Amino acid sequence: MGKETYVFGHRNPDTDSICSAIAYAHLKSALGDSNVKAVRLGKVSKETNYALTHFNVEAPTLIEHIKPQVSDMKYYAIPPIYVVDSVKKAWDVMTEHRRPMIPVLYPDHKLAGVVSISDIAKTYIGLTDGSVLKNHRTPFVNIPAVLEGKLIYGDYPQPYVEGDVYTTASITDEDKLNDVDIVITGNNKALIQMAINSGAGCVIITDQDMEQIDFTQKPENECAIICTPYSFFKTIKMISQSISVKNLIGNQDLIYFQTEDTIDEVKEIMLNTTHRHFPIVDEEGKVKGIISKRHILDIQKKPVILVDHNERDQSAKGIEQAEIREIIDHHRIANIDTVGPVYLRAEPVGCTSTIVAKMYEEHNIMPPKEIAGLMLSAILSDTLIFKSPTCTPTDEKMAKRLAKIAEVNLEEYGMDLIAAGTSLEGVPASELLEMDRKPFTLGKYSTAVAQINTGDFKSIYKMRDEILSEMEALRERENLDLVVLMVTDVIVGGTELFAVGPEKWVVERAFELPKGDDSIFLKDVYSRKKQIIPQLTAASQNN
Repeated sequence: MGKETYVFGHRNPDTDSICSAIAYAHLKSALGDSNVKAVRLGKVSKETNYALTHFNVEAPTLIEHIKPQVSDMKYYAIPPIYVVDSVKKAWDVMTEHRRPMIPVLYPDHKLAGVVSISDIAKTYIGLTDGSVLKNHRTPFVNIPAVLEGKLIYGDYPQPYVEGDVYTTASITDEDKLNDVDIVITGNNKALIQMAINSGAGCVIITDQDMEQIDFTQKPENECAIICTPYSFFKTIKMISQSISVKNLIGNQDLIYFQTEDTIDEVKEIMLNTTHRHFPIVDEEGKVKGIISKRHILDIQKKPVILVDHNERDQSAKGIEQAEIREIIDHHRIANIDTVGPVYLRAEPVGCTSTIVAKMYEEHNIMPPKEIAGLMLSAILSDTLIFKSPTCTPTDEKMAKRLAKIAEVNLEEYGMDLIAAGTSLEGVPASELLEMDRKPFTLGKYSTAVAQINTGDFKSIYKMRDEILSEMEALRERENLDLVVLMVTDVIVGGTELFAVGPEKWVVERAFELPKGDDSIFLKDVYSRKKQIIPQLTAASQNN
């Protein structure tokens, strides 16, 4: 399965952005591409939430950016090594997968630390201290595993090694060991018997044919008998690798990355460390694998589909680092750059969902009731129930058809939808400006134009001073030349246009706003795209 493709509309999404993303993702799935997901770039408005709630559809997941992340890198997946596992097991995994470093995990699969080849090399000097297994609290089961041996008789009394390790060369017939001590002996009956008689809790017999183990010297006690194919001297060398790998991680300068970290963040850290390999963990802290510095050069860009916009400044942060595969829009063609060819569908209709609804028809697919309802909601919102000059006969035709599938009365539902999103009681001015704000460049001037649809002009007039103050704060905060707010009322039949900024003369010229005034009512003006932006653009160019 390939990478998940995100479908999203513009920042500060309106109903069309959200509903078109959901509907188009559903269409792609119906056409066989199940690895497509609708997401959003901003908060869900009251109006959009009304539509989602009415048709029982969850809001898309919110994403903050589309920048490449660690999860987009081709990292190394490796078998897990846990803190109780032996040093030898860690070494075997590292050599099999040719990795100079390996993460060590706690039992809950979270990162405990890392071990490197140099860390493990220190344990390969062999058994020089008989207390090494005891001192490192070694799980007894690690011993037969490391020695590729088999427990053929008895049981060791404790889960961890609590005694010392001896060889038959270091004890005599008269020595009495504790029942937690371990004795290593060669394949000699006299030596084996001496080891058994020593009172040790475990006897390791070397040089065994593991296919035909012949052991008849049953001990009187229940001491554990382990047989190993290794030679006597190799067993002495290998047994120290039974210690748990947790003993090697110590107090490390541990550097790791999360799958959600951006590549920009990773690069900065990598350039300031001598480490070459790093563990990566997911959102739950569970280890996924390791990455190296060279992986920075092999990044899989996130595949995306843009709906209801095609301007870089209106899209997700990091869009220039994504792989844009499709654009479905009803706005002007602007400044989105793509690396390769894309499927572009832009039509002069009043709503992106109108285009998506047409695509359902073209593929002979009937949208489910809830998807039809969302597309209908988007069309009614964008065309202000067909009153906007951007509305076309195609929008009305599609809306009427979708209303039948969604089983709603078009006019009644449309008014309820608009009313749900127009109540401004208790809404701060700062939030009003974020409901549907888009950046524009008018010649050499940086501009933001926000729009809210309401039937609550009374609240707007009460908030007038607060709105203008917040617009000025936004202008200063984002270093803009002009900030414009459209307050559109379909019942009153027009838009109150607010403007602040040093280049307010553009609005004065475009709409005959009297000098010294901060707003003007524009009768029968509903559309930012057709009735505001073109006039502002023309006025700014005639300076």
